Amino acid sequence: MSELPLAVSDRADSAQTSAVTWSAADTVLGDLADPSHTPPRGSFTLLPEHQCVRLEITGSGKHQKVQYAVVRNLRDVRDEVRLRAGTYVVACGVIPTPQLLFNSGVTLPALGRYLTEQPMSFCQVVLQQEHMDHIEDILRTTTGHGDEPAEAAADRVARYRAAQLKRLRSGDKCADPVPFPPDERDPNLALLVTGQRPWHCQIHRDAFTYGAVPPNVDPRLIVDLRWFGISRPRPENKVTFSRGLRDTFDMPQPTFRFCLEEAERKETDRMNEHMLRTASALGGFMPGSEPVFLTPGLPLHIAGTTRMGTNPLDSVVDEYSKVWNIDNLYLGGNGLHPFGNASNPTLTSVATAVHAADTIVKGHPGH
Repeated sequence: MSELPLAVSDRADSAQTSAVTWSAADTVLGDLADPSHTPPRGSFTLLPEHQCVRLEITGSGKHQKVQYAVVRNLRDVRDEVRLRAGTYVVACGVIPTPQLLFNSGVTLPALGRYLTEQPMSFCQVVLQQEHMDHIEDILRTTTGHGDEPAEAAADRVARYRAAQLKRLRSGDKCADPVPFPPDERDPNLALLVTGQRPWHCQIHRDAFTYGAVPPNVDPRLIVDLRWFGISRPRPENKVTFSRGLRDTFDMPQPTFRFCLEEAERKETDRMNEHMLRTASALGGFMPGSEPVFLTPGLPLHIAGTTRMGTNPLDSVVDEYSKVWNIDNLYLGGNGLHPFGNASNPTLTSVATAVHAADTIVKGHPGH
């Protein structure tokens, strides 16, 4: 068991608020995110509420080039801008990126194919009273002697429990029966993938959109269990784009074809059994949040639709993230992942982006 790495930090006023700062585009950009910032080597312009709808690609064979990108103003679809550059990077997401390439006439065989998505099990557990009664001992013994964060957490719980017991004995009926201090950070723990257990496990309180706790339930008593499996890339799992039908943004309508093989289904059943054993050791299921398999797409970890590889027959970009046969076009995002994921995909996508950026600066070895 290890802590789940999160791109989050305390705020300067953390003593007055439980709010935190999550990393976002402004974290990556730093001073460049400030519109008034003018670095000595120039900056860039963000076009909010605009969508790139087409790349104008010229040439033929193995040395085509993007001449300009057509960007549409979503507040006035009649307003289109042509952006010209020496090198183009497209990172629109796992589905919009191949959609844009398709709309631009890119016909690589692997485009949209080899789609992977994580089979995922989910439940919410109410912690057993026995655990709550002995949480200090659990913190001090199960993590091993000398674990300073665990020892510090046990001390905080012990002090808070003692303070609440003192309030209760003095007749204060508002004493807190839960031993976790209200300002304690939510748990975020992970069991990492192994060869014998090819799935990624998260035990935490979700900070985002699903897994909410009813307002009459103390969230300190609830933990979310999310078990992420793996699906292997196969060309028949794919997103295709229509040449006749258009979506809300007047782009080619996507259609998805995805299923798990029998071996993947059996592995997913093993994963779910492991989650059930873990849940039973922690407590009971919260009513309404019993174990379920999420519908494909809901884990939001789709990958592989513009996969990286060594052959233009079964991949869309080379090892440097450059699109095959187009000299000045690079891609980014989870779509480049050539294999199925069990763990969260962000760090892998960041690694490929850094590698691509170095290549753009230094020059592609094939040029």
